[in-house]
Amino acid sequence: ITKIDQPRALWDRLFATPGHLAMITTVDNEGRVNACSVATCVRVVHEPVQISFCTDTHKDTARNVLDTGEFVVNLPSFEKALLEKVCTVGVPFAPGVNELEKAGLGETPSKKVTPPRITECKRHFECEVAWTREWDGRLMVVGTAVAASVDEGCVDAEGFILWDKLMPVHYCGAP
Repeated sequence: ITKIDQPRALWDRLFATPGHLAMITTVDNEGRVNACSVATCVRVVHEPVQISFCTDTHKDTARNVLDTGEFVVNLPSFEKALLEKVCTVGVPFAPGVNELEKAGLGETPSKKVTPPRITECKRHFECEVAWTREWDGRLMVVGTAVAASVDEGCVDAEGFILWDKLMPVHYCGAP
């Protein structure tokens, strides 16, 4: 699968629709990969593209984001086998466990940040933390996209997503 880097001017188009099911990848201070599933990951700013999600403060994802200031938003497509792996990534494994390995998902090196992209996802947004807010055991994270990529053949020449190729989860049917 060839990942195509997208020019900054097209990142907003690539995130269409504004909210998604996502898998967030991070690394800890020792370089160990972590992944979590989030039901709603939202583009909150168009320019610069900023993306938000929430996680529990006791989870590896929260600790890694606070420690490293980086994460990758990986957007899965509406494909049964991939959605089953999204559920596996969401299982509360012990700290330090690589959820991608447990789910049988591949890692593709990122271009600008340390956490990897998930190979099976067709869209990726590499982010640096802009700000966080903690409340009631939850951490809201907002990151600024510093790179974005998409699988070859999934966007048109103007950077608009091809819906039938990407099959965004929120618009493709019931479970």
